[in-house]
Amino acid sequence: MNNMKVKQLIAILKKLNPEAIIDIASDEEGNSFGDISRDIGDGFLVTGERAYSLYPKNSQSPEERYQEEK
Repeated sequence: MNNMKVKQLIAILKKLNPEAIIDIASDEEGNSFGDISRDIGDGFLVTGERAYSLYPKNSQSPEERYQEEK
C-alpha cells in the first residue's frame, strides 16, 4: 500500500477549483488517522459553494501509527 505523498496531493489540488472549500473527515480527539485516498468527492454545500472532500483510505489508532515521544 503506497501512502499519498505531499507532491501527489499538491498535484491533485492544483486541478481543483481554487475558490472551492476542502472538507476533510476529522476527529477532534485524534482517535484515528489515515492516509488520504486518491478519490476526492466533488459536490456543493447548502450555501451553493463547491466543496471537495478528501477521504481516508484506512484508519488506524494513534498507537498503531505514531512512535511515542522520547
